[in-house]
Amino acid sequence: MMKKRQFTLLMVLVLLFCSLTLSSCGQNSGDEELMDELAEPEITVKYLSGEYADQILKDGGEKVLGTISIDEAGNGDYDLTVNSMVIVESSITDEGYYVADKNLSETVPLDSEARVTYIKNKKKGPQVMDLNKFIAQVQDDAASQDKAGNSEEEKLYDVYIIGGSALMILARELPDA
Repeated sequence: MMKKRQFTLLMVLVLLFCSLTLSSCGQNSGDEELMDELAEPEITVKYLSGEYADQILKDGGEKVLGTISIDEAGNGDYDLTVNSMVIVESSITDEGYYVADKNLSETVPLDSEARVTYIKNKKKGPQVMDLNKFIAQVQDDAASQDKAGNSEEEKLYDVYIIGGSALMILARELPDA
């Protein structure tokens, strides 16, 4: 009789344990962890120029240094023209370099989700900017440059192109003299 009670008590404990462990399997306890892994990290200049840029290049993208112009293509879409440039070290100039035009240009669609940085203030350096504000600022820069006719104030950008579209545009800081 004693063995039957112990066996029954043991079976009740096993069933209780199984029901508690199996009921926790039905809860979405791992969903929060999964969402944390899928959530995009904070968009900073460091992230864009580091991990994000590396991922674009690993995925088959290309990086082009140059000046840019943005024109409306219709339906709220924009085309980006990149005039390829190269920075050449030189002892001839006070800065120790000059920017040479490669005489190559490429026009690609600007992705509506493109990440961009812009240099408003040289002391602060590049800052992440909303795409629509960036487009307006680049167009304003082009208009003011046309009026002044000053090509020395051209701004350079690293443009990341993948799948025939510009996915990211990073303002390039030039070294000081």
